[in-house]
Amino acid sequence: MQKSIPFTTQTRMSGVDIDEESYRKGASSAITEYVKSKGGNVPSELDKEVEQNSKIGRNSSCCMHDAQIPGVIHLRGYLKRRNTRTHLCSCGKWGSRLFMITGDNHLTAAAIAAEAGVDDFLSEAKPEDKLRLIRENQQHGHMVAMTGDGTNDCTRTGAGRCGCGMNTGTQPAAREAANIIDLDSNPTKLMDIVEIGESKY
Repeated sequence: MQKSIPFTTQTRMSGVDIDEESYRKGASSAITEYVKSKGGNVPSELDKEVEQNSKIGRNSSCCMHDAQIPGVIHLRGYLKRRNTRTHLCSCGKWGSRLFMITGDNHLTAAAIAAEAGVDDFLSEAKPEDKLRLIRENQQHGHMVAMTGDGTNDCTRTGAGRCGCGMNTGTQPAAREAANIIDLDSNPTKLMDIVEIGESKY
């Protein structure tokens, strides 16, 4: 008998149960907690391994088999466009601030945020955390533009005054929630949107 376990932002893991065997893959902290709850052993060197890779912007996913962790996978995200930092930093000339919201752990998020040149970031964020941040800024009188490509971003994208969805890799729900679809799938287009708005109004 086989049972698939879908990924959720609450569990931060996915997997499958096959007969009496259990397999999971997910965020290192989530897998660690799950293994401990099942009475399994967590390798003593795991935390150090994850921390070292997080500091250089690598996101760590742990693999689990029957409450044991046989290995960890390190994935490194890269800015897809070489001029991304230049474009993002230019938003300051309009008095705008740029936030990055991610589900990555704090160390990984800090490394990516520094590379991108954003003003601030929120790490290990759940969908409700994204919405809370948008609402807080709106309550302080700020106009908020939001971009995202996942199902978990759809409500948050729609909550912003301007919601921008990516053309590729975007879930249908997030696409429907957006006010604008960026055909180039380039998040720095938000800067163009702001510039056009400034010149027209």
